[in-house]
Amino acid sequence: MQRHYATSGMTLLLLLAVVVIALFFYLFFFQLSPQQATPQTGPQPTSTTVTVPVTSSDPVRQKPAPWAGVIADALAQPIAGATIELVTEEGGVAHSTLSDDRGKFILLLPPDQPPFVSIRAEGFYQVQVQLGSDPNEMYVLFRGGTLRGNVLGHVFVLRSEELPPPEPIAGAKVEVAGAGGWYTSVTTDSNGKFNVAIPPGRIIVTVRSKFHADARFDDLEVGRGEVLERDLILAAGVTFDAFVFSNEIPLIGARVRIFNDIQDEAEGFTTENGKARIPGLAAGVARVHIVHPGYQEHTFDVIIPADKIGVRRPFLMKKSQPFQIEVIDKNNLPLTDARVRILRARIEVVDTTADNLEALSVLASGETYMVEVRYSFEKEGVETTLPPRTFRYTMPKEGEGQLSVELRPGGRITGVILAPNRYPVPGATVLIKAIGLNPGESPPPRLVKSDNKGLFRSQPFTAGSWMISISHPQLGVMSLQTSVEEGKDRALGELVFPIR
Repeated sequence: MQRHYATSGMTLLLLLAVVVIALFFYLFFFQLSPQQATPQTGPQPTSTTVTVPVTSSDPVRQKPAPWAGVIADALAQPIAGATIELVTEEGGVAHSTLSDDRGKFILLLPPDQPPFVSIRAEGFYQVQVQLGSDPNEMYVLFRGGTLRGNVLGHVFVLRSEELPPPEPIAGAKVEVAGAGGWYTSVTTDSNGKFNVAIPPGRIIVTVRSKFHADARFDDLEVGRGEVLERDLILAAGVTFDAFVFSNEIPLIGARVRIFNDIQDEAEGFTTENGKARIPGLAAGVARVHIVHPGYQEHTFDVIIPADKIGVRRPFLMKKSQPFQIEVIDKNNLPLTDARVRILRARIEVVDTTADNLEALSVLASGETYMVEVRYSFEKEGVETTLPPRTFRYTMPKEGEGQLSVELRPGGRITGVILAPNRYPVPGATVLIKAIGLNPGESPPPRLVKSDNKGLFRSQPFTAGSWMISISHPQLGVMSLQTSVEEGKDRALGELVFPIR
């Protein structure tokens, strides 16, 4: 009898069991989520939310802000190698960059820095604009003429000596003023050379040097595409030594300034002997203005000789009377940190705060002054400016002086400047002057530039009537009158240059 064994069946059952167990382990251990499969070497995380405080010292908040755009000519062709520089309030340059082959640029500025820049390129004259937020925005440069040459200076010689040829002056400042309020300045290189692109037309050039007499040249004219070469020669400067006394006692720390027809405005301060030395003065009639706390400011007329290398003059000062100014807002609250600027005969006497009685007490008895008061404050991170006010004030001939001023809200003047083809006009100069006020109460004229979209926005002005003059080197000048109400901005809308 034949017997049959179940060996093959048992083997199949065992293999099936192994496969099921393997599949179970695979699903359980290898198909877990990544978080479950990751080994934990420390305490398990909880659901608690951790808040990281962000302060002003956070490096992320201090990263520079990028401003971008495209530099092109009047035909919308990109300009490579254009220089884009930040214009500071002091007139210096803190940040700059260059455009690439496509005219594109990126300028990194501090986060809170307004992007008011100057743009220039070889063969194009400089413009000043405020950058916009669009990184593809186009900034247009116009071709003009070129003024280049050397700044040379003479040295002082005696009358019996032969005058040697002038030598190059390194670091001389060349200021160029053109039509429509256009202005720029350059500094000569180590060889006394300068090169500057300018708008076509008549120009006025002023050259300033610390140790030479400043000079002005007003008979220059440049055409479009023309290169005008001129050597600008300065005379040897005269050194002026001022000795400031009061009752034969030398006054230390007195500010001595000298003014002439070309606004040389050289300045010096007296030392322990009451002496201030000011070099590089032009020969001719000048005024010496001296200010020292506790003494009456005074202006002296002097003659700077052309045949002397130096001149010495003593100046006697008189004691002053106290002067104080009270500044309040519309709610009768005192504004002790308001700025006070005082001028006499267009010369600044002092610029300080209303609570600085020592600095203010320099007015001369019986003299008349222009007093300008201004105030800015910051509230919830926003800076607010009250319109400045200007007064004519006469210091009493005897006794103390006092003035009370109330500052009230005003309004800004805004507008959009367009060319005759209705394209925006960047870099237009907007001059705003008060009208209908007495000369002693009229604030000084204010200047503002239009941005790349043709928009301008002035500082706040007091309620009243204002004359607005808008100029551009290519488009000419247009004027209009407007008015401002207290606490309200004045929007002028679109201002279109007429066809020339």
